[in-house]
This record gives sequence, C-alpha cells and structure tokens, in this order.
Amino acid sequence: MLTTIRRRFLAIGTSGSVVAALLVFGGGSAATAASTTVTPAADAHVQADFPTTNYGSATALRIDGSPVANGYLKFAVSGTNGTVSKATLRLFARTTASTPVNVFSVADTSWVESAITYSTAPSIGAKISSSGALTSGQWASIDLTSAIKGDGTYSFALTTTSSTSRSLDSKEGTNKPELVVETGTTPPPPTTPPSGDPVVVTGGDIGCAPDDANYNGGNGTTGYCHMKDTAGLVGQINPTAVLMVGDGQYNSGSLTNYRASYDPTWGVYKSKTMPTVGNHDYGTSGASGYYTYFGTPASPQQSGCTSNCLGYYSFDVGAWHIVNINSECSRLNGGAGCAVGSPQETWLKNDLATKSKPCTLVFDHRPRWSSNSFASADIAPLVDDMYAARVDLLLSGHSHSYERFGPQNPSGGADVNGVRQFVVGTGGAFFTGFSTIVANSQVHKSNIFGVMKLTLHSTSYDWSFVADPSTPYSDSGTGSCH
Repeated sequence: MLTTIRRRFLAIGTSGSVVAALLVFGGGSAATAASTTVTPAADAHVQADFPTTNYGSATALRIDGSPVANGYLKFAVSGTNGTVSKATLRLFARTTASTPVNVFSVADTSWVESAITYSTAPSIGAKISSSGALTSGQWASIDLTSAIKGDGTYSFALTTTSSTSRSLDSKEGTNKPELVVETGTTPPPPTTPPSGDPVVVTGGDIGCAPDDANYNGGNGTTGYCHMKDTAGLVGQINPTAVLMVGDGQYNSGSLTNYRASYDPTWGVYKSKTMPTVGNHDYGTSGASGYYTYFGTPASPQQSGCTSNCLGYYSFDVGAWHIVNINSECSRLNGGAGCAVGSPQETWLKNDLATKSKPCTLVFDHRPRWSSNSFASADIAPLVDDMYAARVDLLLSGHSHSYERFGPQNPSGGADVNGVRQFVVGTGGAFFTGFSTIVANSQVHKSNIFGVMKLTLHSTSYDWSFVADPSTPYSDSGTGSCH
C-alpha cells in the first residue's frame, strides 16, 4: 500500500496575511537503501619529478599541480544488491586547502600498487567530480554515483590544479579511503504492519564529527558515536518517514561534517526525512550547514533558503497531521521566536486550527518537559496552542536519553486530554543522564542508543523503542487520539 505524505505550510508574510501551499511526497512501500563500504584494493601516488619512483607503501597520497603528483585508487566492489542509487568516495584530508581534488575515471584497472610510477601510470580519462574545499583532520565526500554501476573493479585518478600539494590518508594510513555504495533493496516483510498504516521513526542527537576522539572511522566506541548502528535500525524498520528531532550533526552542524558523518549513515534516508533544527546546528552561522544539507524540505516556505531560515512547517501522513516547530526560539523574531503573537506562534495556531486530520503530532528539538536541565520554558506558548488544539503527541530530542510522559496539560499535570511527550535523543552521539524525575514521567532511561518506531493508525498509535544491540532496552505501548 502506498502512503501519501502531504506537506503543507502556512507562511506569515510581512503584512501578517496567511498564505497556504501544498507539496506532495510519496512514501510507504518505497524501497529502502542498503549500503556497502569498501576500502581500496590498491592506492598510490605518482610524481612527475620522480618519474620512476614507486610510492605504493606511503601512508599518504600526495596530490599536486606543480610539479604534478597524481593519486590512483582501485576498488573491488562486491555484494551490491539492486540498482546503485548513490556512490560516495570518502577521503581523509591531512591538509587544509580551498582548491579541490578532482576525480577522474581510469579505464585500465591492471596497475599494481607496488609497481606503479609516473612513467607507467595508466591514462587518465574523463573528469567525474570534485571534492570542494578540504579541511585538515576531516573527511571529504565526493559523489561518484555516475561511475559505479554495481559489482566490479573500478579505478580512479586524483588531481589538483593547485601548486600547493594536498595530502590524503592512503590505505596504509589511519583513515583509509572509502567507497560507499548504496543500492535499493526490497523491504523485509515484517517492517510494514498488516493494516498498511504508515510507520514513522524518530530520533535525534546523531552524528559525531570525524575529528571527535571517539569517531573511530565512523564506527564509534563504547558509549559514543553510534550513528552507523542507529541508522541500521532505521533501515530495518523501513519507515514511511523519518522525523529527525535535531542536532543531526555534532559539534557545530557544519556542512562538511554533515556530508562526512551524517550523510553516509542517517543520510541514506534523506529522501524520506523530515528534519528539525537543533541548537548545535547554530554552531555554524545561521545553521547554514543544516539548511544547506537538507535543502528546501527544512524550511519549505522559503524555497532555496540556506541560512537563518524559519525552519517550521507541517504535512499530513495518513490520518495524521504532523507539525515541525523551530524550538530555537532565540534565533527567530529578534529572540522572541516562540512568544505569543510571534510569527511562529501565529503560524502554529492557524495551522492547527485549519488541520483536517483526526490525529496530530508535533516534533521539535527542545523538550517542554525533561527530568534534567534540558527542558525548555521558551516553547511554553507553543505548547499552550498544542493543548488548545488537542494535539496528541510531542516528540523531542536534546536530552541524550529516552523519556516517556503520560498525557499532560501545559502545567505538567496529568490530563487524559493532554499532550503526551516522548524524548528520543538517543540517535548515537553520546549519553546524558537525569536529575530529579519530574511529575508525569512514566519511563526514563539513560545510557542507551536507539530509535522510536510509531505506527500511526486512524484513531490511535503504537510506539516501540528499538534499541542499538549494544545498549539493550525496550518500551512499547499504544494510545488513542483525542
């Protein structure tokens, strides 16, 4: 069964008038992506000033424009299943440079790492792509989708036009080059409920930066940087949509880090992701890394906006109306972005008043309630509007733990007609704990990674916390819409 996601937004113009728009996205039974990562079968660089010298055992690939030094990479790709949807070359930079490294095809794959020299190197073919600027100590991601067709052996050359040399880790180095090949696969039958009702996955606080001490080549360590593992859980569930509840990329949400860490993990599901901006994203001016990476879907009322965007919107999934709010209130409307009468608060009130679906879910980054210092009083006016409109669920991150509240009113008192909040800041970055457990907190668990699965029925919902196997835990139940 195909589930249709309808995204709509109400944008408040400078005159205060309300403008409505509608975008339609497909979802539901679309194929999920599988990812295969391979390191080079061979790599080396060659130098024009030493034309007969072999550098195959060097721990770095030297790329230079004068005197010319070119890098060569060879990958043996196997185990792909289905049509290649994306292929990304990841290179770890040892030097900072604004002039990019260019990647070219090499038809001859017979060269040998221990023998290749400038004099014997195979001919360089057509240019495929470029790296963009390089930052020392960080990964660069280069799109090679047009060159990878499936299983086989592929060879590439790396060049630069700069007369200042670039240095990249080789396969003998600490951070080996990687080729990440993503393919479409048939979703496993258990992931779609028999009813065909849509499933959404939520989680936030996800990707460690490549220069994080616990990054470990993207594999993380105990208690840190498990973004690859939680991304695998998303793939197993195969949701209709992913509600990413902020701070997708640490520590400052730079575009370089989004592309290097988030993109090969949770970014596999970017086409079905509905994101929200987090406080760490504003570590880059105007959250430009976040808004550039996610594009128009992050602030659809401002097509093409890449910095200081509004960042709130709504859409429909099945019988549910889903709203994203920007809980970084100090970043909007001169610091009063969530206050009564602010553009966002006015937009939210109008959006909820005109919704046509029986059930409603709101998601953001900062929780209104949390059993630690992460609770946000700034969003209280927005929660007042949610309660008045009989919103059913509020999903948040920010606190790197899992917490489930019973339905409650804006004062935090138990109320069967109130808003139930889930805090799911367990996307993989690192742990934070609890202090005094606040009223109406039904479940609170720290030191876990995982995602929450929500099945959205016509008048109810089922939830299930799906844990990273390294931190086993479970919580599940069902609730009714108001």
